[in-house]
Amino acid sequence: MNYKQTFFQALIIFCEERNIDPAYLARSSGFDLRDLYSDCNFTLTDPETETLWKNIVKLSNNEAIGLQFGYTMQVAALNLVGQVILTSNTVRDALMMVSSLLHLFTDLYTMRIEEGEKTFKISYTRNERHKTLINANHQMGDFLTAFTLHELRGLLVKRPKPILVTLPTYNKAFANQYDEILQGPVRKGDRYLLEFDNAYLDTKIITANYGLQKTFLDQIPLLKERVSNKGAFATTIYNYLFSNSYLYTLSMESVANNFNISVRTLQRKLKEEHLTYFELVEDVRKSLAIQYLRNDFMSIKEIADTLGYAEVSGFIRAFKRWTNKSPTAFKREYM
Repeated sequence: MNYKQTFFQALIIFCEERNIDPAYLARSSGFDLRDLYSDCNFTLTDPETETLWKNIVKLSNNEAIGLQFGYTMQVAALNLVGQVILTSNTVRDALMMVSSLLHLFTDLYTMRIEEGEKTFKISYTRNERHKTLINANHQMGDFLTAFTLHELRGLLVKRPKPILVTLPTYNKAFANQYDEILQGPVRKGDRYLLEFDNAYLDTKIITANYGLQKTFLDQIPLLKERVSNKGAFATTIYNYLFSNSYLYTLSMESVANNFNISVRTLQRKLKEEHLTYFELVEDVRKSLAIQYLRNDFMSIKEIADTLGYAEVSGFIRAFKRWTNKSPTAFKREYM
């Protein structure tokens, strides 16, 4: 598996969604777009990587585009999710696994986890042999910071907020983006760093919950029944959403990236089958919510968090819309 190739494919799709011509971007960066998708040995040289990121910043007119890419990207799109999830029980396990896998899709940085008395830090240190790649280093550093935080939130029922974030690329002009993506105090520092309360380290990740794993297994027959009235493409997307529901909420961009298509193509193909992405997401949420309530090992708040609702009230309103009953009433009736 060529993970660096998968990473660059996802990056090109991300840029295309921002109205950057992928063929022109590739050509002006020194490689053939056809090779990116057809050559299993595809790789970019250091100068090509630097030129690619420089062109992306220029064509997007956005120096924080690496940060935005990290916010939309997911481990699933890199096909690394199985290795991380299946070998991890706690946040510490997952972080150690990600650290060991980082070199598979970038050589620019080394990831470190530092444990203190009250907090732990996740940092990315630039590899000196690539120090001349200014644009690539800046954008990949921003990407890794946002990507790590986004994935960490996806592994836990309770969304972790950083105590501190430091960025060598810090620019107060991007304060609103920092607030939206990083959701914690951000300041300029000599390295990319995320600091959290130590309590998170030994917290079990969502799929370390054996009851939840059992629920996923129990859902397989129901899954097959529910997709019988959907088209082939919608069924594929539904199955992916369902089987990756432990990744918290999956954005349309991350799902499109996983299948190496654009968001517009995803929307068009679903429309051809008379469905929308939102309808599929709601269908998966409804199915999982009902099964969670029937298994009775999670509170209503935990279910709301797991399904990606910011507030319990939002989940309750949605459940009433689906079933004409509150979660509490449904649970009481079923039990």
